[in-house]
Amino acid sequence: MTAAREYWIGSVFVVEWDITDLDGTPVPDATVAGIVATPSGGTAPMVLAHETGTGTYRLSYQAAASGQHGWRVQSSGTADGVIAGKFVVSPDVTGAPPITTDLSSDVGRIRLLTTDTDVAFPLHTDAELLAFLALEGGNLKRAAAAQLESIATSETLVAKKISTQDLSTDGPAVSADLRTRAKALREQADREDPAGADIDDGFGFDFVDLGPRAWYGGGY
Repeated sequence: MTAAREYWIGSVFVVEWDITDLDGTPVPDATVAGIVATPSGGTAPMVLAHETGTGTYRLSYQAAASGQHGWRVQSSGTADGVIAGKFVVSPDVTGAPPITTDLSSDVGRIRLLTTDTDVAFPLHTDAELLAFLALEGGNLKRAAAAQLESIATSETLVAKKISTQDLSTDGPAVSADLRTRAKALREQADREDPAGADIDDGFGFDFVDLGPRAWYGGGY
């Protein structure tokens, strides 16, 4: 049974999986683990709760960021199986300030260069982008590069390359793509503003079908 609902930052997403053998007998000793693919491209583990002697396995994840998430739960050992799906987390309406996408503004132009233009699920706040701009001496392309480097570093710190049957997440590859784009922006900035090339850029910041026996809800 599935239940659609809306999630917010801080909500708890839950999957309950009843694992049985071919005869319908509950499997109480399977090895079960779950991961969530986050909007930034990283992954996070789900928390497992299992009552001894039952075949019901409950996995949860507390949403820390807005955007589309993917989830995957896999059993092994005495029972092999996989269920997976997606859920979307909305920004906290009481705590998430609106973002600037006006292309006449510095922040809007930085967002254009980095494609961080989704007003519902921004990767950085306006204040953070203004901080990048200040750190990069007011140069828009270097600020955009700093933002991409920040995202790439988060990818490096949080994500590992994971491949499990038909699901794969490759955080290092995403990070490398972002750094390549950041490098190109810095090279453009150096050509356009050679005098600013000596600025220290050492900011260094340097998903799937739903299984038939899954239920997800939460928000405690």
